[in-house]
Amino acid sequence: MRRSAPLAQLVALLMVTGTVALGGCVTVNVPKTPVTAPAEKPVTAEKPASGFAVGDSVAALWTDGSLYLATVTGTDGDQITVKYADDGSTKTVAATDIKPITKKTWVVGDKVLAVWASGRFYKGSVIEVAGSTYKIKWDDGSAASDVSADKIVAQ
Repeated sequence: MRRSAPLAQLVALLMVTGTVALGGCVTVNVPKTPVTAPAEKPVTAEKPASGFAVGDSVAALWTDGSLYLATVTGTDGDQITVKYADDGSTKTVAATDIKPITKKTWVVGDKVLAVWASGRFYKGSVIEVAGSTYKIKWDDGSAASDVSADKIVAQ
């Protein structure tokens, strides 16, 4: 058994150095680390086919037919579960009944839906831009008010 010790030392040496010359005429390269096949394709976080992902801010339809500010809490195909900002209630709605809130630079004259009160979106037009805040003139004649970009979607 003691005769195998020099062989084990040689194997260990080969793994550390990576190269050995045998008999002065043959060189053998020994990999220092195990060789593994690369992954078939990298794993990436993708949005579901519906285009909505958990955490997205959206304008979601409520039973009264109006859009309200909400956050996506789950997806299952074209069925999206949202949590409404105004009262914390949750509901599952069709992806077609949701508008994404995207980071967009609005300009004077744009027709928009914007949150006015209680998380509900109302129709209006951009009449002034001040950074990421927009002054909205409401279509119903209410006094204009300032709305942040994260509460505005296209009409």
